[in-house]
Amino acid sequence: MLFAPVLSEVAARMAGAGPEPGSGAVPMAYRLRDAVELVRPDWVVTHHDQGAEARAARTAGDVELVDVALAALDPVAGLVELVEVLAALYPDTVVAASVTGPAGMAAAMESGGDSADLLDCGDVLAELVSAYVGAGASRVLVWEPEVGDDIADEVISAHTSIVRRLDMLGVPGVLCGGAAIDSAGYRAHALNGGGREATLVPPNAFSRGAAGSFAELLPGSAAHGLVLTDGPVSADCDLGLLSAVSVRRTG
Repeated sequence: MLFAPVLSEVAARMAGAGPEPGSGAVPMAYRLRDAVELVRPDWVVTHHDQGAEARAARTAGDVELVDVALAALDPVAGLVELVEVLAALYPDTVVAASVTGPAGMAAAMESGGDSADLLDCGDVLAELVSAYVGAGASRVLVWEPEVGDDIADEVISAHTSIVRRLDMLGVPGVLCGGAAIDSAGYRAHALNGGGREATLVPPNAFSRGAAGSFAELLPGSAAHGLVLTDGPVSADCDLGLLSAVSVRRTG
């Protein structure tokens, strides 16, 4: 199996630091390096912030969404820099950049009082994918919430721009979540409890005292090839259990 946990909160705990947003790309990358050294994941996941793109879009002011360059606006600009630093630190390891999917971005925009067209979200996110790949990402994780059947077709259409961009760039993408979304254009589709070539495990699988339950979870997950955590592993996790995963998967 390939193990790709989101380690940002664990990295902050190990560094004795607070939440990462706004701390700067270089400090974020170097504190993440300590967590990577402990856990030894197969993929280094850059971050998991499903509101970043919406916050960046709002800073653009009175500009049509399709004309917004997310990669040039904070906080996303800092995340692009984070990818660049991590790619330099790990030239021989997969660096997987996280992108919020069109449905997730539209929901984040609407929660802040702004309307957003799903297709427009897909277009600007495709440009962001290019920026991440240009910065050194060798995989892209696209995170989506669960969506209703009433909008599933529209969400699938919104992913077309992202899938085409990934294909053009020759970079594999993994759709994370969104069980109702047709993921045919992605290399894998990670879902809770199993998916296509990938699975999501809950971050609390690494909580103190959960060793037995995680041991039972791992064999089933391993059959799916790629195992990701469904969000950041909690800062108060059992570090011994987390680091033991690398031993179990190779033992």
